[in-house]
Amino acid sequence: MIAINLLRRTLLNEQRQRRRCQGEAAVVVVIVMATVAVCGGVWAELDRSLGQLQEEKARKVARLLDLERTHGKLESTNRQTAALRHRSQQVTRLLIQQRRPIQLLDAVSRSLDSLKLWLDRLEMDQEQVRLVGFAESKAQIVQFAQYLKRDGLFQDVEVLEAARTSEESSAYHFTMNLRLITEPDYVTSS
Repeated sequence: MIAINLLRRTLLNEQRQRRRCQGEAAVVVVIVMATVAVCGGVWAELDRSLGQLQEEKARKVARLLDLERTHGKLESTNRQTAALRHRSQQVTRLLIQQRRPIQLLDAVSRSLDSLKLWLDRLEMDQEQVRLVGFAESKAQIVQFAQYLKRDGLFQDVEVLEAARTSEESSAYHFTMNLRLITEPDYVTSS
């Protein structure tokens, strides 16, 4: 009987050990399954987050390209604006430089209106002006010089030469020096 009791106890111990091992194995399997499930869930969440981040990156890259194009257009517009501003300044300088010659031509043409006088050459150097031309009489040359003096744009109007062009001709060749007044705000009368 003793032997039987020992065998039974050993069997019971083995069964208990087997059950404990099976329980431990079941716990390990449950833990592994739970770990796999958690890892799978984490993996799925990371995959979804990665997809969202890639979409966001694609949107931001597209926005960056759009901003770079806009920046390029802005720089181009700024360069064109600077070029136009420079051209405008050049035109303004040219207009300022043209003002005096235009005033000179305006005054001379007004003085020539009623006379039979023809200009052959008009030279301008700073404030000095030289007129060379032809007239039908000396009186017309004198009258032309008087018109120029009265105009208000010139001072020191001086007829240097007034001579007949040839013995057969009644035309006179003349040379005249003038000096423009230095008043910068001279306004031509129309």
